[in-house]
Amino acid sequence: MENKRYNVHLPPLRDNASTYSYLGKICEAILSAPHNSYIFDFSGCSTISHNGLVVIGGICNYLKQQNSSRSLLSPSVLSFLSPPKVGFNIDNINPVLMEKLLLIGFWNYVQPAYGVVASNDYIGYREHEKVIEDSEIISHLKDSWLTSEKLHMSESLKAEIVSSIYEIFVNAYGHGLKDNEFGQSVISCGSYDAKAKELSLSVFDLGGGIVESVRNHDNQIASDRDAFEWALEFGNSTRTDSTPDLPRGLGFGILKDFVHLNGGRLRICSDSYSATVDDNGEYLIESIGGRFQGTLVSISVKCDNNYYKFKSESPDESTPNYF
Repeated sequence: MENKRYNVHLPPLRDNASTYSYLGKICEAILSAPHNSYIFDFSGCSTISHNGLVVIGGICNYLKQQNSSRSLLSPSVLSFLSPPKVGFNIDNINPVLMEKLLLIGFWNYVQPAYGVVASNDYIGYREHEKVIEDSEIISHLKDSWLTSEKLHMSESLKAEIVSSIYEIFVNAYGHGLKDNEFGQSVISCGSYDAKAKELSLSVFDLGGGIVESVRNHDNQIASDRDAFEWALEFGNSTRTDSTPDLPRGLGFGILKDFVHLNGGRLRICSDSYSATVDDNGEYLIESIGGRFQGTLVSISVKCDNNYYKFKSESPDESTPNYF
């Protein structure tokens, strides 16, 4: 099969519907032809959001892992015989964006020659090659990401939200690391925009989409869209990875409610579908242009001056920031 080289001219990638559509399209185009080589050109890209970074990084990781897994040659011989599967054109990159990619740790994983962040406690881009210890990821979420300086909430509510976000990682590990033949990683990227006062986190895996998993679990489900909707219902699950063998769902219940109350955003993309939380706190499901060969979960919350807690923690019903 002939190996062709393509330039991927990245546009500005923001946390909006058009970006998710674009990301779905390039996922479908590139992952359907992984034998080719791809150069990501940043000359027309003024900004990249956390969700854009995890998808671009996930594609790069997939191509590198697949190429090395399929070859019986050593990496040095392989690179001599064929061009790298992934490259970057940063000749005309926006200096602010270049600095952001450095500080957020993106280059640590995709191209260390461009600079690395030595610290392990930064909020930013990470590639998880194996399931890490529960305490490690929970500590990172509590102590580096969801700190009291950024968002004010009771310890009980914070524990529930951290637990729900942790479950997103667990699900990503389940179908992103356990069942993939090329050993690709689960990708995450957390960020804090001090100017906009917004805290964000995206988790992405390429271990197969929600629709395929659900329809393999229950072949009586009529359509792909029905399968996607089924997975979003609280308590539904196709997996029993926990020990003991306890089923678990996608774990979005508390996050969905909190995002609605906070005025933030929650989006789940998988296969050809996207779900967002609308103004009524319900899922709005739409088709996207393209297809994710996996699952992307993205959450952003506003770091306002409100104090959030469960209604059961206080008898004061007049305060609006309760669950």
